[in-house]
Amino acid sequence: MSGDDGAQVDGRGRRISFGPDAAERVSAGCYGALIAATTLIGLTDTSTGSLVVLVLLTNLVYYATHVFAYTVGGPADGESNGWVTVRHHLAVSAPMVSVTFVPVLLVVILGLVGVGRDDALIAGVITALVYLVLVATAGAYFRGLRPVAVVLVGVLTLLISAALVLAKLSLH
Repeated sequence: MSGDDGAQVDGRGRRISFGPDAAERVSAGCYGALIAATTLIGLTDTSTGSLVVLVLLTNLVYYATHVFAYTVGGPADGESNGWVTVRHHLAVSAPMVSVTFVPVLLVVILGLVGVGRDDALIAGVITALVYLVLVATAGAYFRGLRPVAVVLVGVLTLLISAALVLAKLSLH
């Protein structure tokens, strides 16, 4: 919904402030969660240290690629200084990497308490996917989408991410 001044408002008439930086953080968080989930799949025979390094390194490579793509896509806020743009996108895209910590930490902790690697990996994947759905639906809500649309975003997010995880699983 839009208020009289064109600003987004929620169902109770409260103004919602959700700018481009927040939108990029939501996008980066969703993307990072999906990368973490799909990277964890198939690491059954990998040592715990290698698993941690592989998931974090994979997300760091995607993060660097994401920042590069946004940087060459145009200057931030009309700035012509390339380093300003790089720093801006490094900051707002950081959730892409930080979202990997919880699923990976969960896999490590479950392994330490004796849970089998397959079960620990499934728990890590589910954790990443739950995070992904929560962030996507929260983003849709704060964008001012109607409740039905927010639910559809959640369902579609879960279906698409599950399809990607299953596709990766089928490779292993």
